[in-house]
Amino acid sequence: MVLNFTLLSKLDRLEEQVRFISDSQQDISFRIDDQASQVYTALEEFKNEQSWMSRVSMEIDNKRLNKGEVNANFTWQVKELQRDAKVEFHYSFGENEEFTSVSAKELQNGLFQVKVPFTFEKEPLWQVGLITSDSYHSEETSEKEAIDNSQDVINFYVTVSYGDLVKSSEIQQESLGDLKSSYYGVIQTDVHVFNSKLDVTLINYLMDGESKYVEKATLLKYKGTTLIGEEELQRVKENSPDAAERFFHLNQVDKYENIRLVMKVEYNNGDTFEKEIY
Repeated sequence: MVLNFTLLSKLDRLEEQVRFISDSQQDISFRIDDQASQVYTALEEFKNEQSWMSRVSMEIDNKRLNKGEVNANFTWQVKELQRDAKVEFHYSFGENEEFTSVSAKELQNGLFQVKVPFTFEKEPLWQVGLITSDSYHSEETSEKEAIDNSQDVINFYVTVSYGDLVKSSEIQQESLGDLKSSYYGVIQTDVHVFNSKLDVTLINYLMDGESKYVEKATLLKYKGTTLIGEEELQRVKENSPDAAERFFHLNQVDKYENIRLVMKVEYNNGDTFEKEIY
């Protein structure tokens, strides 16, 4: 018994030492991360101080968002600007390598701004999931993706010309993809695959400040390219009237050869969209 007590006491002290070492390692790791963050911040501040111009900032003016039209306002500061220098803003969308150039407007003391207007197709952002017994696969796409992909990002840079001298900033990139879904929100559809049946669920995530929501969801059933039937999904009532999602479901859909399923949604304003989900 004395031997067992001695062994237990040593084991307790060993566990305390292990916990102490583990806590010390975590503390050292946190300190290293914090120091690395401080060094990175200091380097970025030093780079900005030494740079001949500030980083370009982008703000979206969405007053005409409901018409699929917005202005992107770009602002930056040029340091030690020469009199009569020419300041231009160059931009392109997506993979397009050809940049459009516009003259920048000086607001005050080297502070410049340009406004870039563009249009886009208003549509929901689809998130399509496939659930089996041993895996889950999800892909995020939007309608007409191949056509509208050029508006998902905007690439831009600034040049300052004075005499024979031309300075060019680094190319920056900003995402514009969320604008296309900001009007109709996000639709998530999941297909649960069983041996001979399928269950389908749909969630419509509502956007803040917007009143557009899915009123009706219909599953279009195809055999190859032939439409053989359709079924309306049942709406699941939320407990809270202020819920930020709307739920729909359809259970026990028959599987068959060459099956193809397309989800059709109708919004409360009458607009409809379709997406192949299986």
